[in-house]
Amino acid sequence: MRKLIAIAAAFACLPACTTVAGGGQSPIISPPSQQQTPQERPPQPPVTEPPVTERPVTKPPVTAPQNPPPVIATPAPRPVPPIDAPVPVPVETRKDRSPFDSLPGWSTGDMRGALSATRKACAAWGERDADTFLADDKPHYGKISDWDNACFAADYAGDDAASARRFFEQYFLPFSYSAPAGQTTLLTGYYEPQISVRARKDAVYSEPILEKPLSEAKQNLPRAQINDRTSAVIAYGKPIDVFFMQVQGSGRIAFPDGRSLRAAYAAHNDKPYKSIGAELVRRGEMTLEQASKQSIEAWMMANGPAKTKALMNANPRYIFFKTETATPGEGPKGAMGVPLVPMATMAVDNDYHPYGSLVWLETTLPQYPGDYKGAPAALLVSAQDTGSAIKGPVRGDLFFGTGETAGNLAGVMKHPVKFTLLLPAALAMRYLPVS
Repeated sequence: MRKLIAIAAAFACLPACTTVAGGGQSPIISPPSQQQTPQERPPQPPVTEPPVTERPVTKPPVTAPQNPPPVIATPAPRPVPPIDAPVPVPVETRKDRSPFDSLPGWSTGDMRGALSATRKACAAWGERDADTFLADDKPHYGKISDWDNACFAADYAGDDAASARRFFEQYFLPFSYSAPAGQTTLLTGYYEPQISVRARKDAVYSEPILEKPLSEAKQNLPRAQINDRTSAVIAYGKPIDVFFMQVQGSGRIAFPDGRSLRAAYAAHNDKPYKSIGAELVRRGEMTLEQASKQSIEAWMMANGPAKTKALMNANPRYIFFKTETATPGEGPKGAMGVPLVPMATMAVDNDYHPYGSLVWLETTLPQYPGDYKGAPAALLVSAQDTGSAIKGPVRGDLFFGTGETAGNLAGVMKHPVKFTLLLPAALAMRYLPVS
């Protein structure tokens, strides 16, 4: 651990900016291989690699082929980060303490969900070339190979809370990550609705849940022009339920005969998303502080079907679905392509954070449905999803789970948040001198 502390302290001495096109400064941490070509790099004294932590299980040896094909190295493209990307800064701590001791709530946090989410992320990375960056424009997150040690160890970490916490302490280092001056931070919540549906349309279940149209022209129609003749109908639901399932991006649909399916995101109509809550605030129907899923539903119930439909049409974006088997206890797949873990995964702005990255959140969470005030909380999550309304470097949307209770909590989640990134210790060891 002392080596990790020394490594974290050494980060403070690195330059934090590299010049991008136009002469602006882009605040990123770049490895030496990205700052200059091998021809330009001055001779360097040999660096002794620190010992790698012993793994609990050793993989069986792999026999190399007799005549392996030649490997031709190609230079990686120079990443170009967003112009206002914040700089990850090592968390300061005393030399006799772990940097994790500086994180409020860490010592009592339950990271079992984050461990499960990390295993899913590692499985997804296993399908990619290990020599590629998690994202080409986010070099401070490193390459997939920089996460290999942690991914290997994650499979063998214990599933109890103490073992999960030790795993993250052993293989990662925390980095502060602040929003640029003038930008607000915000953590909201989302969930997977579970709604009742019918195979045939009736007076109550009148809104179609549609598959992606075969025609691109039909797919790109505005919401007001889309109906059950636009595409194949999966089922019919109540208009309010179907609209909020579209806002969430997926949901579980339950038929009267007991069948249950997942309506998973398939496509949208290429129209911009507009918040109907913001529209009601603009009209003076409610204040910004009052705007929530519950208050919007109450307005819809009080104002009837015609006004409700008109309000829905104020959001031009329309979501089409596809059906999947709903595995008990497993969340819907996020943008990373793996099932989301309740209270351990979140949607982020992918312009700033690659899928699978780890973030320690310090925020306020609702303790019961209708709890707008909430209570201070901290938790570790994996970034595995995105959303059209999630914009900015310190902006997140926490996945609360499936069903009504999760929806009631997610509906009142709207609080400031502090991000602390967890980056692999191996990444720090590669890019920093160790004294």
